[in-house]
Amino acid sequence: MQAAAGTALSSSRVARERTRLGLTRAVMIAVAVLGFALDRITKSWALAHLQENTPSATFAGGWVSLELLFNSGAAFSMGSSATIVFSVLALMALAFMLVWVWPRARGWLASVCAGVLVAGIGGNLADRLLRPPGVLRGHVVDFIAVQHFAVFNVADMFISTAAVLFVIYVLVSGRDEEPSDAPASPQGSVAGGQP
Repeated sequence: MQAAAGTALSSSRVARERTRLGLTRAVMIAVAVLGFALDRITKSWALAHLQENTPSATFAGGWVSLELLFNSGAAFSMGSSATIVFSVLALMALAFMLVWVWPRARGWLASVCAGVLVAGIGGNLADRLLRPPGVLRGHVVDFIAVQHFAVFNVADMFISTAAVLFVIYVLVSGRDEEPSDAPASPQGSVAGGQP
């Protein structure tokens, strides 16, 4: 009798975990798709409404402006002669995220972080693949200029946000862990705390 009750409880726990995992995966995918779409929409708007190398509307007392630039390098326009290298690295990073990280992401924080990072990588990679001067050599559309800092785009903001979320995860993940007598997953996991 007790064995049957234990099995029912265990089955219920497994069903709840599968449901929670399904919901966190849905959130991860939704964040990635919506983030990618937001990046593409804002870049399309910038291409249609802004002039290259000409500051437009300003905000925050002139500290932030809209200015269209085409970046052939990495963050902050570094490495402009290595566009193909950055494109290949971005392809590898996106493949790593989709093949290794996504299947192992557990919890809400890890799922949101993974979705945001895929949106950022994908947004800039789409420019490198689809924009002139050609495949793997395309220039990334940047249009948000911060005085004395950099010109960037929504995908860059997503990548930076993912980095901050990852640091938060690392700082809080140890607190959420409780001893468990359940065996560890053979695949490992990228945890994200409890829902």
